[in-house]
Amino acid sequence: MDRKQERTIEWECQRVLRQYYQFVDQRMYKKAANLFTPDVEWQAFDVHLKGREEIYKGLIGGLAEGTIRHVITNTVIDVLDEDHAVSRSYNTDYYVPGAKVEDGDAPLHFDGPHRIEDNYAELTRTDEGWLISKRDVKLIFRRANEPIALESWAKTEGKVAPSS
Repeated sequence: MDRKQERTIEWECQRVLRQYYQFVDQRMYKKAANLFTPDVEWQAFDVHLKGREEIYKGLIGGLAEGTIRHVITNTVIDVLDEDHAVSRSYNTDYYVPGAKVEDGDAPLHFDGPHRIEDNYAELTRTDEGWLISKRDVKLIFRRANEPIALESWAKTEGKVAPSS
């Protein structure tokens, strides 16, 4: 594979990651879930989900009643071959539970970022294009004593891994 092909793959994979966050932030949860392979393995904050349907349910259950915005930075895509790549990036999340920006006439109040994460993703070329086949999110910084909506939803659904 030449460098031009590699750059094309890097660009396409970054686009998938950016689309995911745009779809989540705009409450297009089905479109966000469809950016994953059907058998995706997704882990974040001791929450383990498998498959598009569980991700879709998690997005609705965890985020539908608040407002979230993701800022993805420092993304590096390593192309493994013509059909596989891995991504590492940082994500800064701004989250306000129980308030939808579209329901008000003014900006929402917030006290700075809700959390900062390290993100790892594996991407695979499929007949549908590049999709995320694995996702692993590690929490680095968290605003004190504030629940993460996905964790709260996952506990009620039994999707939180047992503590080791």
